[in-house]
Amino acid sequence: MDLMPTPDQDAIRDSVRAYLEAELPMSRVRALCGANADAYDALWRQAADLGFFALGLPESQGGAGYALPEEMVLFEELGRTLAPGPWLGTVLAAHALAAAGHAVLPRLVAGELRVALCVDPWGGALTARGERLSGTRTAVLGAGLAEAFLVVDDTGVWFVPADGAVRVDAPASLDATNPVGGVTFTEAPATALPMAAAALRRAATVLACAEAVGGIARTVEQSVEYGKVRQQFGKPIGSFQAVKHRCADMAVRAEVARSAATYAAVSVRDAADDVDFQCAVAKVLCANAYLQNAADNVQNHGGMGFTWECDAHLFVKRARAFDTTLGSRRAQLDSLVAGFRA
Repeated sequence: MDLMPTPDQDAIRDSVRAYLEAELPMSRVRALCGANADAYDALWRQAADLGFFALGLPESQGGAGYALPEEMVLFEELGRTLAPGPWLGTVLAAHALAAAGHAVLPRLVAGELRVALCVDPWGGALTARGERLSGTRTAVLGAGLAEAFLVVDDTGVWFVPADGAVRVDAPASLDATNPVGGVTFTEAPATALPMAAAALRRAATVLACAEAVGGIARTVEQSVEYGKVRQQFGKPIGSFQAVKHRCADMAVRAEVARSAATYAAVSVRDAADDVDFQCAVAKVLCANAYLQNAADNVQNHGGMGFTWECDAHLFVKRARAFDTTLGSRRAQLDSLVAGFRA
């Protein structure tokens, strides 16, 4: 099992980072906070032109033929820039629709369709009657920005267009860069997809962890950059042990999180026997690292760290949102303990 980045992965990282730095600086991320879905149209089409949504699809279906580790590289860069929008749901929907040979796949790959992921069970059980789905999900990332939903539930995996049978509540989220909304399905037309729910949950966990890894790494970069330019007592604050050691600890946590997420991605790709264990470990370590690094980044920025104008607070909010998505740290630890007891 080789965990080192390949030349192709390095090329993907360079290409995605160059695009995001040019087209999605933090000023545009802030402008998209609270914006209507139409504001994402150009961004989505440009991302589609670069192959974001087809990266892991087979070449026979218009994809690049890569696997989860390469998609992890993409999501790490998305997390580094706090890219808003239902990226996770759209990429996973591409896989699920490709497995079913669904006719809507070309629209998704072309950037004409945004899909939000309904995977967390908050809201109660869903009811499937034939090709109709009913029920509620109270915490759906990017719900108000999507034209369709990928529902991953114990009843199966469903693709649900956003039409009159689907009500989306106004977003109410701590993280304005990644709004969360409630969704109610009332006998909504739904297409059952053959992809296994467990496989989608694993892929969702790995890609969410990859997105977190990007944010974790960016907090380190922000603290180091600020430590070089902020002067106190005639010296850069980065020369003081209190700041220097804190930045070193942040870098260690970032590397631990990246290693855990990479190992989980390769475990999913190779269908390892302990794949669920590795996914749970990655989620716990990435959540711990993101929460602590985001908090330390605020501290390293001193009095300006907690202000709205400073970008540090955006990473604090994204870390909090990540911690509660796809199983909290407590839920993941409970699953690990249950495995040990068994």
